Amino acid sequence: MTSAIVYWIEADEDEIHFIDGVVSAYDGMANVRRDYILRDGRQYFKVFVSPGMEDEFLELLARLKACAAIRDTFRGDRDDAAPAAG
Repeated sequence: MTSAIVYWIEADEDEIHFIDGVVSAYDGMANVRRDYILRDGRQYFKVFVSPGMEDEFLELLARLKACAAIRDTFRGDRDDAAPAAG
């Protein structure tokens, strides 16, 4: 079985609740976590994206950026707790 794909989203905690609500409306697409990392003083929240749903997630994320305060995103290294280098 393929592992979930990890994305990290830089947003405020209040904003991540809104993002979670929207993402949750798409059954089985992704799971927004309250787990976060600090990277260069910025807070990133973890999102597990279901295998085969990455393209749909990225399309939704692009639409969310128009109405949510998402400052940065990047794909993690598998489902590790630490972000990918780069």
